[in-house]
Amino acid sequence: MRRWTIGLTAILAFGLALAITGDEVMQKVEARPSPKTLHGRMAMTLINKQGKKLTRELELWSKDEGEVKKMLIKFLAPADVKGTAFLSIQKGDRQEMKLYLPALKRVRRIAGSQKKGSFMGSDFSYDDIAKLGSLKAKDFQNTLKKEEERDGVKVYVVEAVPKPGVEHSYDRQVIWVRADVYVPIRIEFYKKGKLYKVMTLEKIERFAGGKYEIPTRLTMENVRTHHKTVLEQKDLELDRPIPDSVFTERFMKR
Repeated sequence: MRRWTIGLTAILAFGLALAITGDEVMQKVEARPSPKTLHGRMAMTLINKQGKKLTRELELWSKDEGEVKKMLIKFLAPADVKGTAFLSIQKGDRQEMKLYLPALKRVRRIAGSQKKGSFMGSDFSYDDIAKLGSLKAKDFQNTLKKEEERDGVKVYVVEAVPKPGVEHSYDRQVIWVRADVYVPIRIEFYKKGKLYKVMTLEKIERFAGGKYEIPTRLTMENVRTHHKTVLEQKDLELDRPIPDSVFTERFMKR
C-alpha cells in the first residue's frame, strides 16, 4: 500500500508540475507587452567556422498596428551593401516582402520559396527576419515537452508544429521559454526531421521602466555549416511616432 501511495503521489506531483499547457505558454509569449513602434540600429556580424568575422551596420524601423505589421531595414555599411533596403508588410495572413538593390536601382519582390533564402548572406532567412518578435500561437500545435532550470530560472520547453494549411519555413520548432517573463531564450528549427538551425536570445533588456522585455542580442547558427550570424540592437527608441511614408518604396530608395 505504501509503495502504491508513493507512486500515486509522484504521478499527481508530475501532473501538477505540468499543469500549464504548451498552448498556454505560447499564448503568454504572444501576449507579452510590446512597443507599437521601434526604431534603432543593428550590428549584423557574420562568423564562419574558422572564426572570421564580417560586420554590417543597419537601421531598423518597425510598426505594429494589430493585424498590420510593418518593418523596414536599411544597410548603412560597409560600402558593398550600403543603401540596400528590405521591406516587410504583413496584413493578417498575407505578407509582402521587397528588396531594394541600389546597384540596380530597382525594387524586387520576394515571393514563394525566395522567402526561405538567405537574408543578405546571413543565417537568417527573409522569413526569419520578417517574423522576428512576431508570433501567432494559433498557427501551431504547441506541446509542452518538459520543464527545466537554466541559470536558476524555470524554463518551459515547447514543441511547435505548424497546423495543416499553415505555410511555414520549418517542419517544427522547439522553444525554450523563461517562465518568469515568458521570453524565448532558445529556438531549434527542424527541416525534414533534422535539426537545421539554432537561435539563442542571449541578452534580454528592460525598457520603459520594465514595461517591455526585449532581446537585444540574437545568434542564429546553421548546425550543418557551423556558420553564425549575430544581431545586436542598440540605440532603441520605442513608442515614438513613425510615419507610414517610411514603409514605402520611395523611402527604400532614399
